[in-house]
Amino acid sequence: MAAAAGGSQLTAQTENLRPLSTDRPDATESPYTVDAGHYQFEVEIGSMTRDGGEKSYGLGEVNVKYGVDTWTDVQFVLPLYNHIAGGAGGFGDMQIRVKRNLWGNDEGGTALAVMPFIQLPSGADGISSDEVEGGIIVPFGFEGACGWGYGIQAELDVVADELGSGHHFSFLTSATAARALTENLGVFFEAVAIFSEGSEATSEYYFNCGLTYGVTDTFQLDGGVRVGMSNDSEDFTPFVGFSTKF
Repeated sequence: MAAAAGGSQLTAQTENLRPLSTDRPDATESPYTVDAGHYQFEVEIGSMTRDGGEKSYGLGEVNVKYGVDTWTDVQFVLPLYNHIAGGAGGFGDMQIRVKRNLWGNDEGGTALAVMPFIQLPSGADGISSDEVEGGIIVPFGFEGACGWGYGIQAELDVVADELGSGHHFSFLTSATAARALTENLGVFFEAVAIFSEGSEATSEYYFNCGLTYGVTDTFQLDGGVRVGMSNDSEDFTPFVGFSTKF
């Protein structure tokens, strides 16, 4: 695809690897997996979230991926430092994810994957949910006209209650559009909706946009902003990061 769901997919190939396709910087995951026997690192260098009069920030969230076979990769998402309003800060909860491409990894105009994950309560006090959480993500990507690439995603999560004990369901759906502006520079636009049920029911809506810049075939910079569109949404989150494969 000229532009991949979940980030940019560079058209040039290096050492017979697939073009670099990333799960960042948008919320819509890529349906493509990392080449067998190769590693990919996707790093959010920093982000700052403003919600009303409160600010929180994150530094160094790392997604370490390894290609297990032609259709599968395993991922470890490590939030190295989060600071929330009120003063708590430290390592966040770790996620372990497995992405399985069902079709389209190497050819065709569409691609589909499934990605179950589990989140472990490994974070610092005041940062961790203190409960095991998890879910499943289903991303779908397809080619469009005039060099545009599109992606849609459905995600069902089991999330710990913030008040009291127990868990509730949260559902995320998103749609993204991306295209190359120049040989190296790309742009994306995205809409995201998150619905939580139960006593803590919320409806969050976001508009996200940003740029990607391919420094080489296997190294990409990115930056952008997430803008909340409802009362339950966080107001504003600028971010910057990079991805690399070897």
